Amino acid sequence: MQDCREILLESNCSMSWNSSDSEPSAKLVGKNGVLEEQKSPGFKKRETEVYVGNLPLDVSKVSGKVSGEGFGKTTAIAQLAPKAPVDRCETEKLRAAFFAVPLEMRGSFLVLLLRECFRDLSWLALIHSIRGEAGLLVTSIVPKTPFFWAMHITEALHQNMQALFSTLAQAEEQQPYLKESAVQRGTRCLAEYHLGDYGRAWNRCWVLDRVNTWAVVMFIDFGQLATVPVQLLRSLDSDDFWTIPPLTQPFMLEKDILSSYEVVHRILKGKITGALNSESHILKFEESK
Repeated sequence: MQDCREILLESNCSMSWNSSDSEPSAKLVGKNGVLEEQKSPGFKKRETEVYVGNLPLDVSKVSGKVSGEGFGKTTAIAQLAPKAPVDRCETEKLRAAFFAVPLEMRGSFLVLLLRECFRDLSWLALIHSIRGEAGLLVTSIVPKTPFFWAMHITEALHQNMQALFSTLAQAEEQQPYLKESAVQRGTRCLAEYHLGDYGRAWNRCWVLDRVNTWAVVMFIDFGQLATVPVQLLRSLDSDDFWTIPPLTQPFMLEKDILSSYEVVHRILKGKITGALNSESHILKFEESK
């Protein structure tokens, strides 16, 4: 979690931990030993919901006196002067400069994740080509920025969710807890993920780093970072559990920012208008008002 730990991703794609950081406070630990900071605030349930796995889906003023002659000339000039065209690329550069792309959304990070977890990079090539009207189920946000993770709602997503979550539900009790010595950077494993009002469920995750008895993990299918006690991680190293690509992907609001966690686990409707020039796998999304 970004509040507790800062994960640094160097140019060679390696992650390092700030050694000056102290251990997570015991006050942050909730039930079952999982940090309370994993929890997103509750929100009101929508009246119409379809459940797939554990998630809901529905589907310038000028001061001073001005003479009439001067005002007329000014008005004429303003009317005759051509409007400067809006350069979308320049606008994007300014917006991207103000809101730095989160490290866990950058291509270099995702390439490393895909290689170590899925042994396949084709997912990146597939997601950047999506365009048009879309419904997005938000799974995680970067507060006060336009960046968020979401599931692009399609029939293929429904099938993948059902297949993955049913497989994990059947396997969770059979998967042994990892020995502490086995938990290290790059480990593929299973951990409990908090779904707000919908409870907890075991989901795929990847260990980014370890500090003493704590592991910093990324929940692959939700785009969420969390700090979990190493003794609460289960083994999930068989490739059979990693054939379905990540369910969630990174997005950026084209004209707004996300300031409230209440949007998490809700559906945004709108249009995918393109991709960032600097990170072509991050799609730009314009929400319908």
